[in-house]
Amino acid sequence: MTATRLPAPSRRNFLIGTGAVAALWLAGTVPANAAPPLVPIRSGPGPALQSDNVSPEVAAVAIAQIKQVKARYFRAIDTKNWDLLGDQLTGDVTVDTTDSAGPILTGRAVFVNFLKVSLALNRTVHHGHTPEIEVTSPTTAKVVWAMQDLLIYPAGLRVIGFGHYHEDYRVEDGQWRIAYSKLTRLYLDPLGQRALFGM
Repeated sequence: MTATRLPAPSRRNFLIGTGAVAALWLAGTVPANAAPPLVPIRSGPGPALQSDNVSPEVAAVAIAQIKQVKARYFRAIDTKNWDLLGDQLTGDVTVDTTDSAGPILTGRAVFVNFLKVSLALNRTVHHGHTPEIEVTSPTTAKVVWAMQDLLIYPAGLRVIGFGHYHEDYRVEDGQWRIAYSKLTRLYLDPLGQRALFGM
């Protein structure tokens, strides 16, 4: 049986399998021992999933690894695993917490120590969702994460918030790490607004 592979995608297209391709596969129009064909999917009106100097294969691997970094970041904060948290950050990381009434912090140790002090008595839950990841080079990327967090203070005060992390990632020592992070807030519950901002 002879099968023709789909056209090669342009550099600004991300490759991903689709249900239509699976249907062709099951229908026998693609040899069973061939690699699954990849279908180009455009990134839409937003930023491209990778720059022209990044191959789709490199971008796909980078995106998967960046998602793991942020997952470990959230888990490290919520479990207070400060060594794990530090491993997700570049040595010169800058973190802007001004939208949560905090400072701008520069340096891995400075940020980790800040969280050790500010969250020492608090229980936290962080969720990150729907990442928009642009791989700008084989070693750099820009990401926007939707997020929700819950902070429980010792006296029983609970602060629930929603917003976005705007981040830059960079490969350092062979590993993707967060190099810049700014949290912007869409909403904090009214009690949390009073607790954080005195409103």
